[in-house]
Amino acid sequence: MFIIGQLLINTVFAMITAYLIYIFLKNNFDIKIQLNFLVAFIVCNGFLNGVLSTMWMSVLPIPGNLQFLKTIILTILNIILIKYLLRVEWLKAVLSFCLIILFVGVGNFTVPLIFYSVGINATPEIINNDLVLFFIMNLIIYCIALVLIKLTPYVKSIGNIKNLTPVGFLLVITILIMASFLGMHFVVHFDPVSFIIVLIASLAYFFFSVWYINIYHKYEMKKEEQKQQEFYNESLANTLHDLRRIKHDQMNHLTVLYAMHQMNKYDAAASYLKEIIGTNQSLGNTAIYNIKNAGLFGLISSKINYANSHGIRFDLETIGEVDSVPYIKISDLCEVIAIYIDNALEEVLNNGKLKLDMKIISTEESLTIRIENECIKVPDIKNSSKGADRGNGLIIANKIIASYKNILSSTTFDENRMVFLQVLRIIAKEA
Repeated sequence: MFIIGQLLINTVFAMITAYLIYIFLKNNFDIKIQLNFLVAFIVCNGFLNGVLSTMWMSVLPIPGNLQFLKTIILTILNIILIKYLLRVEWLKAVLSFCLIILFVGVGNFTVPLIFYSVGINATPEIINNDLVLFFIMNLIIYCIALVLIKLTPYVKSIGNIKNLTPVGFLLVITILIMASFLGMHFVVHFDPVSFIIVLIASLAYFFFSVWYINIYHKYEMKKEEQKQQEFYNESLANTLHDLRRIKHDQMNHLTVLYAMHQMNKYDAAASYLKEIIGTNQSLGNTAIYNIKNAGLFGLISSKINYANSHGIRFDLETIGEVDSVPYIKISDLCEVIAIYIDNALEEVLNNGKLKLDMKIISTEESLTIRIENECIKVPDIKNSSKGADRGNGLIIANKIIASYKNILSSTTFDENRMVFLQVLRIIAKEA
């Protein structure tokens, strides 16, 4: 009966751990999990951890100084469950589990000290044989873990860190260190003075890890900003060079046109003027230089070049400057905009209406992007006509948009003008 009670407590709190892992992944990596996979993950995690922990504690003859091995075994098994049931990348699986277990480890360190302060002899043998103390211990551990999750500000920025390898490695090392310290200073014997010293040292290492992650993230962001600025400066310098060349040649062009006019060679003058206009158009619309965000700048400029090379008139209008775009990953924004523009380009190439209009309005409150193109027939907005293996662009775009609460999108068709319109609005503050 006692073992059944112990199994029940272990299973319930393991299921709570699984749910905390899911919340962490959802908040930081915008993962979408089907309900059946989530339930399977929570149940499997609870059952596996509950059975193994109970057998390790009360059934198998495991020496006390080897209890820390349970942490290592469960870590491996849980990461595998996260990977295949929640369907996330290996690094994200490692990071999410180790971070939650790190918080639980802090709670594990704190429990003996709390018990000792109220006069309870908190040895593993006593706790494992008293269901009330065992339940109280787990309750304290998970309350501390929950508080740490709520109070740790850097967690919200983890989803933006591009290279998770050193972060995951650092957390694994922290888990192993804390498990080893716990085995030496609690399982073997409990001395409050040495335990407090070890606890402070472990917490110091933990908070150093937090500091390191913050510094690392800021360094990555700064590097990315520098790359974007260098890219923008290089593109702007190239265009300014072309503009100076056109200005330098302006007098020569006027001289040639005047000479042709004097010689009554009007056809030659018209042809020459057409060449000059084509050269000026190839420079692109200077409105693009109101886009200071290198990701959007690079994407839109490449699409304009593609349109020009295929004889498509790409009219871009910008109101306000577009610099940083808050509350959305720039990679996600570029993917959505690329899908919208590609759909418009493909349509105008197929129907011969070689014109595309794009308008970007940037204010303090929001960023609005409008893309419209003419059609020769009424399109089916809900279903693609590209075939079974194509036409998934809008589905992907809608899935990305659905993961953000502060983004509004609409796809409409104006039958009077025969114009297909796609609008994306990013609100500056999350809903």
